[in-house]
Amino acid sequence: MGIVSTEREQVCAVAPARLFKAMAFDFGNVFPKAIPNLVKSAEIIGDGGPGSIKKIVLANGYAIQKVDVVDEENYVYHYTVDEGSVISETLEKVCYEYKLEPNLDDEGGCMIKCRIKYHTKGDAQLTDEFLKVNKEISAGFTKAVVDYLLANPD
Repeated sequence: MGIVSTEREQVCAVAPARLFKAMAFDFGNVFPKAIPNLVKSAEIIGDGGPGSIKKIVLANGYAIQKVDVVDEENYVYHYTVDEGSVISETLEKVCYEYKLEPNLDDEGGCMIKCRIKYHTKGDAQLTDEFLKVNKEISAGFTKAVVDYLLANPD
């Protein structure tokens, strides 16, 4: 098994505490509303903390997220996807690590730091195009959630 990592940073106009809550705890309500053409439903089994399971029904499949780390004080959130139609034949699992940092230059906003670790099966290789597309998809999901939170301040 090999591990290939990508990283990205994204400036966000939403306060880190609010975005963290949406990502970690209000996932089942926010994601289907933020990305209705892709996410048909989302359900949390557990309290949202480590060990919780998030089931996501997509327009063209499903994904199961397993929550690994939730650090509310430092806005750190990690989860693993190892089941679902989003896992290709070359992947064993994909681990997502988010860290939200208050953006001191922007009142109330934050910097989103995301590391994605692709755990491949055997000696499978991932193409640069695969990594680029999946990085863009991840950034697009995040942007959709941020846009939803900005449009729905309550």
